Amino acid sequence: MGALRLSGPLRGVASIVSGSVAGQAVVILTYPLLTRLYDPGDFGLFTVFASVVSMIAVASTASLESAVPLPVDDRDAAAVAWAALAFVAATGLVTALVGAVAAAPLAALLGAPRLAGYWWLVVLTVLAFGTYLVLSDWMVRDRSYGALGRRNLLQGIGQVGTQLGLGLAGVRPVGLLMGLGVGRVIALGGLVSRRGLLRQPRPTVAAIRAAVRRYRRFPLIAMPSALVNSAGLEVPLLLVAALYGDVRAGFLGLTVRVISGPFTVIGQAVNQVFAGESSAAIRTPNGTLGRIVRTSVRRLLLVGAVPAAVLLAAGPALFGVVFGQEWTEAGEYARLLALAYLGQLAVVPVSSTLFLLERQHHELAWVVLRLLLTAGGPLVCGIAGAPVTTAIAALAAGHALSYVLLYLLCIRAADDADRRFRAGSS
Repeated sequence: MGALRLSGPLRGVASIVSGSVAGQAVVILTYPLLTRLYDPGDFGLFTVFASVVSMIAVASTASLESAVPLPVDDRDAAAVAWAALAFVAATGLVTALVGAVAAAPLAALLGAPRLAGYWWLVVLTVLAFGTYLVLSDWMVRDRSYGALGRRNLLQGIGQVGTQLGLGLAGVRPVGLLMGLGVGRVIALGGLVSRRGLLRQPRPTVAAIRAAVRRYRRFPLIAMPSALVNSAGLEVPLLLVAALYGDVRAGFLGLTVRVISGPFTVIGQAVNQVFAGESSAAIRTPNGTLGRIVRTSVRRLLLVGAVPAAVLLAAGPALFGVVFGQEWTEAGEYARLLALAYLGQLAVVPVSSTLFLLERQHHELAWVVLRLLLTAGGPLVCGIAGAPVTTAIAALAAGHALSYVLLYLLCIRAADDADRRFRAGSS
């Protein structure tokens, strides 16, 4: 009977993961075409655009979307969702006002002067991203797992369809930028589906205010943490653009997407299995949590060792063949970053150990430290006038060190839990 009860949630997880894997695969497989339609400067603009949008979008919901699945009553959940959407709308307005006043100097500061002419698209994409985040959690609440999986696939198809179509039509570089938002617009199905948000009774302003008060810890605590986490991923890209120009940012942006895409997909799938095993070990302690963490990391290192070795041995030549000769420099970046992303692949799936053992303060400290490590190296190199490859090597070193530290935090937490079990059972 227990297996039957688990089958529904497991099928839901499988639907979401398979849709995400397929959507990521569609995006990754089109890069050899996109790199022949758009030049490195276009990709540099896209990298800066995507980083700016991602950081603003993470803050746009005030992290209230994470509270949508929590209320027992759908009316209370709808109030939380509409509160999050109100924050998204307000963020879009503020982003538009900032652009009207300072788009040109901001774009120049970020090393992508052309971004000023597309600030209107920044605003629209932030709105699309924020809405996407809120409606994703509404669909999770509704257990629309199959719809979520299909949407994740359609998101990838919508993104690359727009980028390829507009690229072939000569609408460059806007095709690259617009694809990012078009993919997320598909999430609007969560508004109008049979149990979508618009189908729910409209909450009053008083109910929305009450929802914000009830879940105020999300904007006050979760949102800053999410923003710092996003900054740890995006700020290094922005620094490379600001210090070395949009062409180098284009090389780095492609490299990061090509390497991290497959590794992220693998990590998501493994994380589901690890979460199940580790949760069981915590609920019914038997002193094996540390072993589960070590075994998972060791297996993931073996999985990632072959692609990392290929990049180390032949990164520039491989990128030149797959993406075109003008992208061989990106292959050199891939060679420098290979081991760092191998560490990410191995450790990120087990990082939920800290959450499961209620050590969120350790995770927050690590997120801040990662930002300092990954941003500090490129910043110092840029100020010192070092070559871009030195800056990328510094970024790789900071990235790798941060994941070594994360592993040590996870294994220490797991071993402490195992020791407490053994002490209690002796």
